[in-house]
Amino acid sequence: MNIDMDSLITFLIMWGTPAFMMARTYWKMDPEERTSAKKDFKSARFVSTIGLLTGGCFIASIGNLLDLKVLTFTGCILMILAGITITIDMWRKNKIKSVVAPLLIAFAIFLLIKP
Repeated sequence: MNIDMDSLITFLIMWGTPAFMMARTYWKMDPEERTSAKKDFKSARFVSTIGLLTGGCFIASIGNLLDLKVLTFTGCILMILAGITITIDMWRKNKIKSVVAPLLIAFAIFLLIKP
């Protein structure tokens, strides 16, 4: 395992800033809003779409940080699964916009894979 300092700084900024902002917003919420947010985050739709996408991107980022191709590959697989479920979910609402989701996810995967 080889950790590059530039990758570490990028990783901390990319994941630390949103995590800090989400935690701060969560603690400012009313108790009713907190329970509503917990309920939304536990829903099957959220987990199978945004949860898989975020989790896959996080795992792939850790794989790039630690220079472990297995983690990067696993993260990309999760992102592909998320792309499929997001496309199916969006297809019900708007057929044209559902084409954009896999293209953006493919672009994100392309950016995460290092030669």
